[in-house]
Amino acid sequence: MNENKARQQASDEIDLGLLLQKIGDFFKWIIKGIYRVVMFYKRFAIVLLVLLLIAFAVGYFIDSSSGSSSYRSELVVVPNFGSADYLYSGVREIETKRRRRDTEFFKRIQLEDLGSFYGISVAPVIDIYGFLTDEDRLNVFNALKGDLALAKDEVTAVNYKYHRITIRTGKKNDAKKIVSAVLGFLNDNEYYSRLGDSLRKNTISRLETSREAVLHINDILKKQGEGMPDSIDKGDAAIVLRSETTGTLAELVRSQQQLFETIDSLSTGTVDTEKTIRSVAERLDLPQKSITTTKKWMFPLVVFIAFSGGALLVFLFKKMKAIATEG
Repeated sequence: MNENKARQQASDEIDLGLLLQKIGDFFKWIIKGIYRVVMFYKRFAIVLLVLLLIAFAVGYFIDSSSGSSSYRSELVVVPNFGSADYLYSGVREIETKRRRRDTEFFKRIQLEDLGSFYGISVAPVIDIYGFLTDEDRLNVFNALKGDLALAKDEVTAVNYKYHRITIRTGKKNDAKKIVSAVLGFLNDNEYYSRLGDSLRKNTISRLETSREAVLHINDILKKQGEGMPDSIDKGDAAIVLRSETTGTLAELVRSQQQLFETIDSLSTGTVDTEKTIRSVAERLDLPQKSITTTKKWMFPLVVFIAFSGGALLVFLFKKMKAIATEG
């Protein structure tokens, strides 16, 4: 019995010792591999350095002659008449046509050169406070427990006023004609054009009516002011009237203030609704600098990867040859 236990203990010790030996051999293998890699690059350091310098020079020359190879342009737009869904679907259509290189489509929108058109996308300008000004949206936001991730989702995004269209190009000064073509395409919709004309006429009519109402109230207040006691300056009559909290005159003053707010809102609306998709801010040809767009860094990286990959393939081939020919 004791002899069996001794054998079992000796066997466990041998297994543990073998495991530790295997772990040690593994780390030795890693260290040898690192050493061989270092010695390889040391052996071919001059060749690799020359290749990297040549690649850098070629990339630098291309960057200098063509400028930055990637530009980003941004447009902040306002989709009017409930056209936010139309805006997003329109941008997706343009991007799909670009990927398919649909030249007929782009000819129709006056954009024939697609060589430097790298892509287009749209996203909301997140304004959570503006989003919550509407009572229905506030109720929805409360139901979502204030989840900002859901507030950024495209289904929710259409409720924001402002949206950002991002256009990527490969040449400077190409963005202007692309922006013009994109906005022209998005605003070329008969339904929204007719709806916009009707709403603008209605807005202008309401604006004129509100202004006439303000003038009418001013006349009433002026006549009431003329009946003020002589001890009160005529020019201070409005101040006295605004301090009233009850009665017809106080109601008139409050109505006048509401009309002023309505006029401000309608005046802004007449400007915002000039087009279905109105551009309110543009930033064109912002250079994009990265290792994938700057060739003076991308070319040396490609050369280094190709050189290392080639050396690895040669090493593997020699190993395979040695295994195949041994014995």
